[in-house]
Amino acid sequence: MFMVDIEVVIAPFISSLNRGTPVEMLLEPIMDENPDFDEKEVKNALLSHLKPTVIPIKSVSRAVKPKINTSKYRDTLTLKQYRKVIQCLTDIVEIVDKSGQGISKTKILLILRRESSYWRPKYTLWLHELCNMGVIQSDHNGVTPLYYSHDAYVQNRERELHRRIAEALQIHGQMTMTQLAIKIGRNGGSNRSQVSLALEDLEREGFVTTGDRNRWLWDM
Repeated sequence: MFMVDIEVVIAPFISSLNRGTPVEMLLEPIMDENPDFDEKEVKNALLSHLKPTVIPIKSVSRAVKPKINTSKYRDTLTLKQYRKVIQCLTDIVEIVDKSGQGISKTKILLILRRESSYWRPKYTLWLHELCNMGVIQSDHNGVTPLYYSHDAYVQNRERELHRRIAEALQIHGQMTMTQLAIKIGRNGGSNRSQVSLALEDLEREGFVTTGDRNRWLWDM
């Protein structure tokens, strides 16, 4: 008996897959019509056509723009020191907000004429604190991170990694971050950090969520 190619069989279902229809729902009619196929092979074939979906984040209104948390500085610095630090933080945010395509720490220091061994560690700390406050954000590039306004959609991360995470969760079910990192070959060192950042992206975009015992699961 002539065996129909899997790609031919799944072709009519690919558009539905990329519109968000769960793989499991598509598998049922395919397997009903082609019981001789291996279900895992069919599933993998479908997932190979799954395009990463990028959902832009709508701009946050000025009314809800995160503000600099000044209390930590007010409680530990003299009034003169406090005013100087707050001015530095304000200058950083203004420069980052105007950067559009992102800006490096070195460029910020050059604009402020503070590129020196004295100022560099101070600005490194302040940039980190502003990111933690949510006033600005970073792309977390370990070599030369760029900084963006709070409402920018930072999309310059490795989308191939996002796709592999999506496939692993859909095929193997929910997993801890460690299990997931091992499954896609990204365990250890900076690789773990990249997996964590990709999961943050996917969670923000509504594709993954955390289930029981801090396990990640595909939520589409």
